[in-house]
Amino acid sequence: MDAAQAQGQGDDLVVTLLRESADLLKKRQPRGGALSVEQIAFLIESGSFTPSDFAEIEASVARGELAEAERKTRLGAVTASLSAAEVALRLGIDASRVRHRQAKGILYSFIAGGKRRYPTWQFTSDPAHPVLPGLAALVKAFPHDMHPASIQGFMSTPQASLRANGEHMTPPEWLLHGGDPQALVNILDSVLQS
Repeated sequence: MDAAQAQGQGDDLVVTLLRESADLLKKRQPRGGALSVEQIAFLIESGSFTPSDFAEIEASVARGELAEAERKTRLGAVTASLSAAEVALRLGIDASRVRHRQAKGILYSFIAGGKRRYPTWQFTSDPAHPVLPGLAALVKAFPHDMHPASIQGFMSTPQASLRANGEHMTPPEWLLHGGDPQALVNILDSVLQS
């Protein structure tokens, strides 16, 4: 909520964060080992983990660190998003046109806390071109079951195969510099197939 208020976000985001937080807290981490004794032995024998590494991971999960990291990641994706009304104001159109663009696959959105949200990564600071070029191709490539936090992570992470002047670029930077959206679709496909 502090991040939302620091960004000048309104009550709509705070209510969405509260609802999403409540939903996440309802989901409990399973207790006990999710792996069989044989699976644990295989991981240790294969050299993937030492017994002490595995014990530390189990202790971390038992302390709730994994669940806490998941909550922070998911709420971070919500915090870095806008309501339809905020997008409408940003684009200079009414909220029904925003929802129409989303329905046609021109804008990406997700539902959090029962409200539709639009991630900020898809918008630019250029009033003449307020939406990333080539966005529609990318929106179509996102799997329907890919969580918004995973999409947020993909869009905010510099990709090894996206380079300009020797620097790795994030997908939005790539598109802003005139990069081919198909390169992003290919990266997504390769990540999802691995």
